[in-house]
Amino acid sequence: MAAVDVAEAGHVHRVATVAPTEEARGLLASHTPTRDAEDDAVARVLASGLTEVARRPPAGSGPWHELGVTGYVCVPLVDRARPFGALTLMSTDGHCFDDHRVALAEELARRGASAAHSARQYARRAALARDLQTGLLLSDLPDIPGAQLAASYHPAGEGLDIGGDFYDVFARGDGSWAFILGDVCGRGAMAATTTALVRHTARAVAPLLDDPVDVVKAVDKALNDRNAHQDSGFVTLVYGHLAPVADGLTVHLVRAGHMLPLLLDADHVVQTVEASGSLLGIGMPPRLTARRLRLRPAESLLLYTDGITECQTADGEQYGDMRLAKALAAAPRRPTADDIVRTVAEDLCDFMDGPDVEDDQAALVITADEPAPYRA
Repeated sequence: MAAVDVAEAGHVHRVATVAPTEEARGLLASHTPTRDAEDDAVARVLASGLTEVARRPPAGSGPWHELGVTGYVCVPLVDRARPFGALTLMSTDGHCFDDHRVALAEELARRGASAAHSARQYARRAALARDLQTGLLLSDLPDIPGAQLAASYHPAGEGLDIGGDFYDVFARGDGSWAFILGDVCGRGAMAATTTALVRHTARAVAPLLDDPVDVVKAVDKALNDRNAHQDSGFVTLVYGHLAPVADGLTVHLVRAGHMLPLLLDADHVVQTVEASGSLLGIGMPPRLTARRLRLRPAESLLLYTDGITECQTADGEQYGDMRLAKALAAAPRRPTADDIVRTVAEDLCDFMDGPDVEDDQAALVITADEPAPYRA
């Protein structure tokens, strides 16, 4: 028989047991070691960090008589020279634990402790990446008169690294709003700092500059100034301003090396929004051309990252621009922004036949709502 105990927050928890019968396993699992080193082998091993071997049942209370325990070896589980738990093997046939069996128990404990250390590091890394990524994304999209907003973000793999995809929507202070969706080259800490630089620069200058081209140029300057001392790669994005009017939303946007936005019009026809623009942060002045358009009620603008169109099945088939356009066209008539995000997400899931992706996927949908009151 065997038991594994782990010490956390001043308490010892029995986390695993093995026994010949289910009844015996239940008895062993029901026993909780104490922190009294004078009365409990696990407590003594946790305190000393040394293996304990005995040709008798463990001291103290426990179901040792019912289980027929005649001897035990208790080995510490050690992480960074500190015991955090113990592996206890128990005999029931009167056999003693000789040097060979003790050495085997210590090797099992060493491997178990190593696996536990790796699992803890994995959990901490995943939690850190998740917390940082959450801080880089909006917790809630703002309420904009005459507009509906919806967004989705799906990190690549198991979410262990901070992704480079981002989006943001914020007020400019004059009744209009700014929106941005982009993709930073790379992943991890550098991607996080670059994402923060882009978002904070845009938020700082957007209330001061009416032309979205000027805002994007300010972002490019901030990237190049930083890259002069520390190369953080390039950035692609779509940035724009929107404002409610009597018959929908006015949109004034710039595309800088990013995927072409898609427009779902009132007739349920999907069109690309053509706007030329080059990469940011490459040390050359970007060539940018702004595009103006109007979203009528029930018309939607979809911004997305290449993690969506470039995702592949196991046999190498790519999702692609055409399938994305078809998925957008398959949204319900007069769709809400949430309808569009859900339709695209479901089609992606059907295509991939599972949730795992190799690149981050982000999307932002802006849908014109019912006519909003217009103030000249």
